[in-house]
Parts: sequence; C-alpha cells; structure tokens
Amino acid sequence: MALCGISRIDDLMAGVAAAAGIGAGDPDREAVQVVQSLLTGQGEKGLPSLLSADYGLFGGVTAAGVNSFRARVGLPAGSQIDSKVFQSLVKTPAPAAIISRGYLTLALDFEYDGLAKILSVVAQMEGAGKFGALNLNTDKAGLSFGLIQWAQKPGRLAEILNAFFAASAADFVRILGGGDANLAAGLIAHTKRMDGGVDHATGRTMNSDFDLANEPWVGRFRAAALWIPFQKVQVQTALSDFRSSLAMIRRYAPQLNSERAVGFMLDLTNQCGSSGARAIYRSVWKDGMSIGDLLRGMANESVERVADAWKAGTLARREHFLITAFLSDDLFTDGPGTAA
Repeated sequence: MALCGISRIDDLMAGVAAAAGIGAGDPDREAVQVVQSLLTGQGEKGLPSLLSADYGLFGGVTAAGVNSFRARVGLPAGSQIDSKVFQSLVKTPAPAAIISRGYLTLALDFEYDGLAKILSVVAQMEGAGKFGALNLNTDKAGLSFGLIQWAQKPGRLAEILNAFFAASAADFVRILGGGDANLAAGLIAHTKRMDGGVDHATGRTMNSDFDLANEPWVGRFRAAALWIPFQKVQVQTALSDFRSSLAMIRRYAPQLNSERAVGFMLDLTNQCGSSGARAIYRSVWKDGMSIGDLLRGMANESVERVADAWKAGTLARREHFLITAFLSDDLFTDGPGTAA
C-alpha cells in the first residue's frame, strides 16, 4: 500500500497505538483535509473541498459528518477520528468516491506526487473530483464521464471505455454491457464512430440503442465508477493523457515549467484540447513576457473564446490555478504516478 505521506494519517492507517486522533479545532490542516475528502466520498454532505477556504478546518460540519459516518457503519457515536474510524473511512466502499490525497494513496495505491497531484486539482474543476461525474449532453457533446470528463463527441469516451475493456473484458461486459457481450462490443463500436456516435450539432445519439445520456446507460456508467479496478484505470488513463499533453506543451512552451504553470496548461488542454490550448498560448505570448503575465493573458483569452453563459465559470476556473496554494511556483518534477 502506498503511504499518504502525512505522518498522522499514515500512523492512523497503520494502527499505531500512539497515533493522535483528529478532532474539532485540530491544527493539522493536511490531516483534516484527508478526512474531509474521505467523508465526502462516503456521501456525507456539505464538507469543504480543495476549492474552499474552509478545507482543512475541522468545524461543526466536519464533526457532524464524522458522527454520521460512525453511525452508518455501526461505530459508537462521536466526532473524533481514531485509527478504527479512519481505517473504516478508507476501507468502506465509497458510494461517491472522489480523487484526493487520501483516497488516491490509501484506497487506490497510487503515489501522490507529480502529475497525480495535478490530476487531483484538475478533476475538482471538471466534476468535483468524482469518479462518477456525468455530463448528460448539457454541452451538446453527448455523454461526458469520469475524472477528466472523457467526452463522447470528441472521441474521448471511447478511450476510457477501451481502457476499461483492456483491463477486464469480463467486468466490462458485466457492468457496462449488462451481461450482454454483444451489447458491450456495440457500445465501444458506437463511441468510435464519427463524433462519438452523436449528432454533431445537438449531441444526441445517432442510435437509440446507445442513448448514453439516459437509462439504462447512466446507471451502468455510475456502477462502473464504483468499481475500484475501473477507478484505477481512470487514474492511469488520465495520467497517460496528461503525460502526452505535457510532452506537447514542453515543445511549444518550454518556459511554462513550474508546478502551477504545468497545472494551468494541463487544465486548459483538458478543457480546450491540445490545439485550442496551443492557439491560446500563441495568441498571447510575446518575447520578454513574464510567466505571471503570460498565464494571466491566457486566462483572459480563454474566457473570451467561450460563450457568454460559460464565461464566469471559465474565469473562476482559470483564477483558481493562478492562486491555489495546492500548486507551487517551484520547478515541476513528475513522480512515478503509478499504482504501487
């Protein structure tokens, strides 16, 4: 099992007798953040995320979430996190799992560093970090699914479906094919069609058998998001996509080499595509421009390129990468980023 890298959390997970519990007013914000994200994955409501200023502050909402979780799994009432409660938080199947430092390391066995760390931030912007995030054609791109919103119309949904199938054909047929091997094969074939099998203008399916934005498909995709082997595939596939994108970014924008700049560009690329991100960069970059001015200029340019209805959200998304404390301005170094 990978270590979380936060000593109190690793001690609680290991059952170290002297491990200090986590409770109200705890000053260790990193440890509290792990608890809050795991509680969110367990379906507890109202917990702050890494987009919130309250992330890492153990107050009344967090205490209520701990007590609710303890009651649900049959543990005595209380708002304190000891080793038994923490281990249960990690090991109890998460009905609303989100990518976070604790879940990534302790439940899925990945290292939290390099691109994996950036992925956890980008995924928060795409779908609140949910493995089961779904966009049911609200952007006219068909179904978008998962951590980085693999979208149907651009052909990206086919990528994650192929990765699921390659990891376990039997599980793919059971979960996404409803036990029907022919239907499972048809799903992959449909999403490989031009525009992912949807009408280019409307995003609606071109085959009623594969209306993925409606039932029974929505339920099947949600079930796939709960299957831990497929959660690992989501992380592995997203990291592979990010490495490919980063290789391209380094060719046309080698000066964007800090953790913050890399995160900004990978998020921009995930939202706008590689060609779109490159076009935004080239429209803004001028010799002698500072990195801060370049990132700010690209943020503004990306807002100008979206419809009015999306401008506020796009601006907030860009702003987050410019100011978040979860990314540093130090030179970016990718770690192993793979399951241990």
